[in-house]
Amino acid sequence: MTRGNQRELDRAKAAKKNAGPQKKEGDPLARNATDAAALEQKRAAKAAKLAEAAALEADSKAREEQRVAMGGGKKKKKKEDVGLDDLLSAGFAGGKKKGKK
Repeated sequence: MTRGNQRELDRAKAAKKNAGPQKKEGDPLARNATDAAALEQKRAAKAAKLAEAAALEADSKAREEQRVAMGGGKKKKKKEDVGLDDLLSAGFAGGKKKGKK
């Protein structure tokens, strides 16, 4: 059972939910024009951002190609494969100790 003003709050919530969509004010043609202009600005901004990203990527690729062509950069050493025997005998100095048979 609901107490206090909970019943009234629930009724107001249900009325708001069942009210349906509210009508927009103003001239529909004017709204469409402003919406179209806003959408065009958004598209232009996105295209400019994509063009800037493409230019940066092209510049970085050109710099990388130039660096490789000049022979610059650090050369990476190849890692040697460590065998199981090398790992197992890593702590031992050698074969048998002298004096013991």
